[in-house]
Amino acid sequence: MKKIIIALILMLALLMSFVACSGGNTNENSNTEGSSQQTTPQPPNPEKTVYDTLNELSKQNYSKILLNITTLTGDIELGANYVLKPTNITYSIEQLNLLPTDGDLSNTSSNYKSTIQGTATVENGKVTKLDNVEVDIPEYDELKGAFEFKDSYFKNIQKENGKFSADVISVAEFLGNNRDISNMKVIVEYNSSAFQKITITYKTTNSTVTTVYEFEK
Repeated sequence: MKKIIIALILMLALLMSFVACSGGNTNENSNTEGSSQQTTPQPPNPEKTVYDTLNELSKQNYSKILLNITTLTGDIELGANYVLKPTNITYSIEQLNLLPTDGDLSNTSSNYKSTIQGTATVENGKVTKLDNVEVDIPEYDELKGAFEFKDSYFKNIQKENGKFSADVISVAEFLGNNRDISNMKVIVEYNSSAFQKITITYKTTNSTVTTVYEFEK
């Protein structure tokens, strides 16, 4: 009789142990499933490209832009310097001296070029007043540049930390206007918040042009 009682006690103990183990596994699986549902990772945001950064910097407002343009036609070099601010443009432009129409050469300069300086008033991106009527300058928006950066506009692209250089194959799209220009190359130097310097070289029908922008926030 004692042997039977002991055997029954052992069987009950084994059954209780089995039930306890089964219940623990069920809870563990349930918790694991709930945890996995709560921590399902979201797809990452698309990585920001260099073109995204450059287009953002192109739309920034700058307190001052220094623009130097050098035009080489044969052996003749002419320079134009502009200081662009939101309300005015200070300019210094070299021009070729023209022979007098009356044939009097007594007051003709021995130098083949002269420099015209002055200030233009800007309102809403348009030149509204010009100090010197003998010079014609582009509109403010055209001078400061409206660059758009897109991979398909370039070839021979080189990307470094804070520097982008390439040959421009879509000039009109890059500059935002139509010009008779070829062999354009661009070098952009920048940081996370602003352009620092943009150098553009290109050829027109008769000339080679170098344009350098320097930016101040």
